[in-house]
Amino acid sequence: MFERNSKLINRKFYQYLIPSILTIFAMQFASLLDGIIVGNLLGSEALSATSMVVPILYIAQMPGLALGVGGSIVVGNLLGKRDLEKANKAFSICFLVGIGIAIIFAILAPVISLLLANLFAPSLAELTYPYILMYLVTDPVLVFALLLASFMSVDNNPKLSSSFYIGANIVKISSMFLFIQVFKWGLYGAALSTAFGFFVSFIHLIFYIRSKKRTLSFTFRLKGSLSELKASIKASSAVAINYTLAAISIFIINIYVGILLIDMSQLVIFGVISNMVFVFDLFAGGIYGLVPTLCGIFYGEKDMYSLRRITRQIYLLNLGVTAILTVLIFFLPGVYSAIFGYSDSANQETCDFFVRLFVFSFFATEINMFSGNYYPSIEKNVPAYITVVTRQALFLLPLTLALLHTHGLLGFTIAKIATEVGATLFTYIYIFIYEKIKKKGKGIFMIETMDFISYDVSINNDIQNASRVSEEISQFLLENKIDNRTSQMLSLASEELILNIITYGYKNQKQNYIDVNVKLMSDKILLRIRDDGMPFDPTKYEFDNSEEYSTSGILLMTKLVDSVNYMRVLNLNTTTFEMKKTAI
Repeated sequence: MFERNSKLINRKFYQYLIPSILTIFAMQFASLLDGIIVGNLLGSEALSATSMVVPILYIAQMPGLALGVGGSIVVGNLLGKRDLEKANKAFSICFLVGIGIAIIFAILAPVISLLLANLFAPSLAELTYPYILMYLVTDPVLVFALLLASFMSVDNNPKLSSSFYIGANIVKISSMFLFIQVFKWGLYGAALSTAFGFFVSFIHLIFYIRSKKRTLSFTFRLKGSLSELKASIKASSAVAINYTLAAISIFIINIYVGILLIDMSQLVIFGVISNMVFVFDLFAGGIYGLVPTLCGIFYGEKDMYSLRRITRQIYLLNLGVTAILTVLIFFLPGVYSAIFGYSDSANQETCDFFVRLFVFSFFATEINMFSGNYYPSIEKNVPAYITVVTRQALFLLPLTLALLHTHGLLGFTIAKIATEVGATLFTYIYIFIYEKIKKKGKGIFMIETMDFISYDVSINNDIQNASRVSEEISQFLLENKIDNRTSQMLSLASEELILNIITYGYKNQKQNYIDVNVKLMSDKILLRIRDDGMPFDPTKYEFDNSEEYSTSGILLMTKLVDSVNYMRVLNLNTTTFEMKKTAI
């Protein structure tokens, strides 16, 4: 008897993991360099100013980030279900809505920038205004870039998505030096460099359009696309609510910080610890960034084995990286603060204390970030809502305002720790209660047992395994009271395709794996075969009597079953055969 293993999906996990890590690394490293460059070239006050306006940047980026995550989840689910038409509609409508919102922000920028700047600490208003103005004016470029990179990843092009971000941020950092040091544009130049970097990197769009791996296409035929838009908004709602509440909370907190922390040394320390989130996301963000792509597609396929294995890997790897970073920063706080140009030796011990204390929030922070991305991808939005609402509304704002007023910067730091830990506890308490009442799900990942009988195995590329797995499929179907003709047709179809994959699909002689799955639904039977060999679409293959290929079996296979569907998803050939269920 064959058994299912995770060797094929593990290979795919690492193929997507490295580009995802490089993507987030590029983004967060560039954000870190932003702080380093601003702090060293324009001074600590300019660094504090850029930290203070973070909530405005959240709002500006939200159409791209939220619809990028939510749209990727919906597109991934639809690709998993083999519904390319709806996937294209979701892809297109997310772009149109996201860019539309960004254009509105750009139009309003000259009017609202000065108002927003003056809501912050009066002493920093002259510095915050140019940064806000330039960021909002260039928002359409930023949103387009965020959407493009998100969809390139889910659309079989993770390396292209990664190189897009890396290229954009290399240009961004290079142009920042030019705009600040040579042109003397100050914070105008610091903000402009971000949009300029993405604009130059749009050359990747040409490679994406010409990519043979690309599945998605932009369409203006959006009739009936309202359901895809609603699904995308629903999937992105947790992210959007998180960014909105975070922006509101940080906005109010930063104003309060500007009023209460009149000591400039305290404001500078606030800027240093506020940038710590970039350090952790620099390494951990790329890991949970895999969730919308991998988990969304496997959930759409109802491949619960792959979903469970991938989710566990993402979760544990995320916590492991966070543990390493926590230990390093805790024992080397001076190195961290020095990176940001902190040079106040008289207050170094104070700064080190707050840096050390702040790191205790990040285990829970990373768990909460995972929750906000993961649960919507498996259509469980409530845990994500609980994480977001308890984190941003119930804990962060009231706790921070109260403790900031009574204990200053110490209160701010303690409130951050209490917020993240409290949100994690509330989320997991809900999951525990839900599973006890509903008797569904399994653990914190809430992966439910499907209500269908399934045959699920993996085989290596030994040609003898084609007939062996074919026999097992036939036996499985007969044992579950499927008629003999249907059993024979599906087992023969599986054997023909597996033979073709083993014979022609792999260029090397290394051991490869093929996943085979049969689902007994209420009215039909689905046979899914997945491999990472050369792209091959049996639905478009014509008879070939050449010596190089023997395709008579493929032609016969497509005629044996009721329907055949093929899609290249996650750079995997995924072929699905369907037959009506007929009992003995």
